[in-house]
Amino acid sequence: MTIPDIPSGDLQVVARVVQLLRLLGEAGTIDLVSAAQELSVGKSTAHRYLASMENHGMLQRRDRNRYEFGPLLAELGTMALSRLGVVNVAQPVMEQISLRVRHTVVLTIWNGRQAVVVQVHEDSSRTAHVSIRTGSLLRAGTAQDCVFRAFQDQSFYHFRKEVPNLGQEADGLEEVRRTGVAIRSSASEGVRAVAVPIRDAADRVVAALAVIGVTQLVPDEDDSDVVMTLREGAQAIHQALSASLERAGE
Repeated sequence: MTIPDIPSGDLQVVARVVQLLRLLGEAGTIDLVSAAQELSVGKSTAHRYLASMENHGMLQRRDRNRYEFGPLLAELGTMALSRLGVVNVAQPVMEQISLRVRHTVVLTIWNGRQAVVVQVHEDSSRTAHVSIRTGSLLRAGTAQDCVFRAFQDQSFYHFRKEVPNLGQEADGLEEVRRTGVAIRSSASEGVRAVAVPIRDAADRVVAALAVIGVTQLVPDEDDSDVVMTLREGAQAIHQALSASLERAGE
């Protein structure tokens, strides 16, 4: 079989894009200066790469000077998880949870550095409810982020950086490991999120299932109806994934 010649310039472009994506995975964001340093090129050349990656959905702007993972990468992550069946299995479960608790339900995955929203079932039964878009990157300290970090030693994903075992953050993660649920509130946004891990057939954490709502309407007890409903949903998804694997092996 004859392998077609590929222009070396095309290979260089691919290699540089991969370099920038690896840098983004390690740092969480990139800017013009860090991109130019990583590629050993001038700022004008680095700007062309960043602009092109943004145009194709690989990057999106966090602010005027910094870029973060774009919607295309979230879509690719969703496709990868779809092969495991997580997204398809989770969808009807999320709908049922939302109907029961009357809050928005969110499915997130881990992109190597942050939790990324890959599916949302938005509740609109209340006058006050929370909206979140697919592809959103969640900051450190959110309920979903805490779930992934607390169970990183049992994770489907590779973690580039270990969580320091020091201070209040470590105490909070230990509590998440003990209870199996993360509950976090944002006073400035008036929002509370409750999240639990979803495990695949091999018992690895592959996603986080969360309820998000207005602080006053979402209980913060780890034995609330919201927590119980989330746990039941996560278990239902785990059982469905296990059953799917068994059928595939028959």
